[in-house]
Amino acid sequence: MSSISSRFVCRRLRSTRATFRYTAKTVLIGLSWVPVIAYVANHVVWIGVIDGSSMTPTLNPETNGLAKDVTLLWKFNAKNYSSYKRGEVIVLRNPRDPEGTVVKRIIAFEGEEVRTRFPYPESTVIVPPRHFWVEGDNVHSIDSNTYGPIPIGLVTARVQTIVFPLGRWGSVPTAGGRDPRSVVVGLSYSRYPKST
Repeated sequence: MSSISSRFVCRRLRSTRATFRYTAKTVLIGLSWVPVIAYVANHVVWIGVIDGSSMTPTLNPETNGLAKDVTLLWKFNAKNYSSYKRGEVIVLRNPRDPEGTVVKRIIAFEGEEVRTRFPYPESTVIVPPRHFWVEGDNVHSIDSNTYGPIPIGLVTARVQTIVFPLGRWGSVPTAGGRDPRSVVVGLSYSRYPKST
């Protein structure tokens, strides 16, 4: 009887070891992907939930605030100033609270003279080098009219695509908010100086 029970115990022990090895191997393989996922999330692409109404009606068009758009955020090449186009929607660190982020539309580039609106203290401003003038599509947005032009260093991503709700799936429109033709009133120097 004792030899049968010892064989059973040995078989059970081997089975437990095999299960432990399989589990450990699976966990290690999973953990090896953590740095890759972290790199992709921080430097390439990620999914973000748009909170707030500053970009309404382009993003979060529901006025009750319950439905939030889920978007694809493209982070690759986010610090390349010359890659941006007027009308693009971007994510940037909040100039008033560096721990937070805001979503705004690019209205003007460096060297362009912008017609501001309240509460900005001057009626026009020239956007400094490597800065953007950004505004929310909602007229009540807190944007460059509050905190002025923002430097490229604050930009973290482009808002590329609305992925949820499924009925709104598609690219983020490049038009919305104030028409840049009514905002940009002049050009003080060229965005891309001629090389000599």
